[in-house]
Amino acid sequence: MGATRAAQILLVARAAFALHDENPECALTAAPPKRPRYLKFCQDYNNEAACCIPGHDLENQIQFENLIEGLGPGCKNPMMYPNIRYFYCLGCDPDQPTYTDEDDNVRICEDFITKLWDDYRPQYEECGVMRSNECPEGFDDFDPYTCGDDLIIPPHEYASGVEFMNAFKPPGMDDFNFISDNSSSCWKPAFMRSSAAGLSSSATVGVMLLGAALRRLL
Repeated sequence: MGATRAAQILLVARAAFALHDENPECALTAAPPKRPRYLKFCQDYNNEAACCIPGHDLENQIQFENLIEGLGPGCKNPMMYPNIRYFYCLGCDPDQPTYTDEDDNVRICEDFITKLWDDYRPQYEECGVMRSNECPEGFDDFDPYTCGDDLIIPPHEYASGVEFMNAFKPPGMDDFNFISDNSSSCWKPAFMRSSAAGLSSSATVGVMLLGAALRRLL
């Protein structure tokens, strides 16, 4: 009897982890994450699987450069606004599918929103950002900034960090909605993820599924 019960538990454990280990689909590639060829802009994802390819990486770089292009020599430098750079690379994160629900809402951690919005407020007020102009009707498929841009001061235009993030979405993720979240299952850049959280989100969900199944057996 004991051996039978142990076998049942082993089968449930394997099924629980297999269920969550099914290959996730990345937003940018419509395929599971895989190790990319060299990424220049989103370098954090060179040494692991990524949800983007070099063409996406180049688009991230171009759109970030457009964001700061007209800020003037007293402000513009390639290292400014690093947290916007991290946000623009969200589509390359191999865990992007983990933080995206079936309604295409991407959960962004509140502490990262604070870094991107509240902590940058003085810089936004001193330098601003360039916002892409909408193109005339019939030219909707043009790339951002093709139809010109305007210098704006973000705190004068947006009431919150989430509103700002939804106005300046990561390239290729225009159809997604970015929402604030304070749970343990939300996106933040790799540098903000605690090394103490060594258990991956996949394993965590697997353990949760295993626990639920075991409660039925025991």
